[in-house]
Amino acid sequence: MTRPPRRTLVARLFLAVACTIGATASLTPSTLRADEAAKAKGVVENEELFKIPASGAKEIQEFMTKLAQTAPEGESEEDQMAFSVKALTTLVAAAEKLLAAKPNDEQAELAFAYKIEALQALTAMDQPDAGKQLEEVLAAARDDKREKIIGLGWQNTIVSAIRNWPTLDAKAHQAFIDLIVNKVKAGPAPIDVSIVQVTSMQLEDRDTDAVVGLLEKVMPIFEKSEDKAVQAQLTEANLPGMYRRLTLLGKPMEITGTLLNGEPVDWESYRGKVVLVDFWATWCGPCRAEIPNVLEMYEAYHDKGFDVLGVSLDATPEAAEKYVAENKLPWSSIFPKNEDEREWSNPLVGYYGITGIPTAILVGKDGKVVNMNARGPVLGEELEKLLGPPAEKPADEKAAAEEAAAK
Repeated sequence: MTRPPRRTLVARLFLAVACTIGATASLTPSTLRADEAAKAKGVVENEELFKIPASGAKEIQEFMTKLAQTAPEGESEEDQMAFSVKALTTLVAAAEKLLAAKPNDEQAELAFAYKIEALQALTAMDQPDAGKQLEEVLAAARDDKREKIIGLGWQNTIVSAIRNWPTLDAKAHQAFIDLIVNKVKAGPAPIDVSIVQVTSMQLEDRDTDAVVGLLEKVMPIFEKSEDKAVQAQLTEANLPGMYRRLTLLGKPMEITGTLLNGEPVDWESYRGKVVLVDFWATWCGPCRAEIPNVLEMYEAYHDKGFDVLGVSLDATPEAAEKYVAENKLPWSSIFPKNEDEREWSNPLVGYYGITGIPTAILVGKDGKVVNMNARGPVLGEELEKLLGPPAEKPADEKAAAEEAAAK
């Protein structure tokens, strides 16, 4: 799925979903276990490499950077694992010492980053108490007063929760949602809007109900806030639009706009048909890849009451028109006349909080949404449920198709 570029600094920070920064990643052979490493003997010969400076924030910072960039030593995998465990454990200790040495904001951020990433690696290596220490440092980062460190704490908290969501129980799911809700209740601040936005975007494909529950709790708080920065961020994040889309199943879909040919779309004329509302663009690879499937379903079901209405996110009508002509797309597409309403600024994109394309929403004959992700084989399955088996092709078309397939 193709997503829009993130425009805010905070959103860009949160959307960095890599869990291990390059420096510490080089220290962590992912194929080895800690209990195997414990068997290694005489691995670390250069003890000076692990000697943390006695004082001085700058000296500790330089020590951490050097250690983090050192490749694991040892002839065997067990030796390298033992080296990695010692290096990561030393980084945690150095980070704690740096935070106690009255660091400036940049040094404090570095210390938190190294400590978090080192503890994530140690947790993955099943090191004792690493998981507990990780929870503690993430909580400390979330409670910090510096925005970048707060963002670092929340970024890693969100990434960890989303990654582990399938293995967490309902109680853990609710605890994570409550953690965010309580953060918003204590503010709210602009960063809180970004926390909710990114959590919702990352979690909606895994647990729509959890996202809906989260939005229902926090949106009233945001909307009542008199903080202009919060309101500006809320407009940017468009949480109401996202909520509208996530709760659209079973409800009527509202469609307005102008078609590529300049005429207003007549949404009422589609009533009584099964309609695929397809948010797409010519520059979107996954959209183009889906077009043959939509064309096949259109040919198979159009005579039985199936139609398609595109919503183009292209920058110019010429780009969309050229693609439509070259691919002989038989359906209409909405395209705004106003240049300020094109691409991700399309009013329908905002109204339904579309966060990525293609987004293929299937609407039933009664005008109510029946499927929010009608792509690939799902589209054919839904159409067969709603309209029965596909229409038989005329004998000459069928023979031509079989001949083409044989070639």
